[in-house]
Amino acid sequence: TGKGIYLNNQGGWMATRQQILDWHGDICPGGFLPPFDATLDGLDLRNVEYWSGGLQLFTRDNACNMQRIIEISDPQKFSKHLLYHTANNKQRHRKGQREERFVTANTLLGQLNSVKKKAEEALHKIQ
Repeated sequence: TGKGIYLNNQGGWMATRQQILDWHGDICPGGFLPPFDATLDGLDLRNVEYWSGGLQLFTRDNACNMQRIIEISDPQKFSKHLLYHTANNKQRHRKGQREERFVTANTLLGQLNSVKKKAEEALHKIQ
């Protein structure tokens, strides 16, 4: 997952037992569940953040390549997609860089709606 010390993942997901079995056996080319082979040497780049953070759901290569769908037209519905990471182990920062990485939920929603608006405008130009 690279050299960065701050890896952003979606923070949580839910699935039924059957969905997990389908993902692992049919949908995800590299499988969905982490390898349980005792001979694994630890050099696999898919580390604990990859498996515990659900990155195998959204990563393209050797993974599921699923898309995230988030409700952004209604602030109340958007808020249901947010989760507070109570361990706070991802909030470490270097002096002077915090402002670049963290935004309020309202700011994030505004940014997402701006991207949506520009994408819709670009689509209208193509048609």
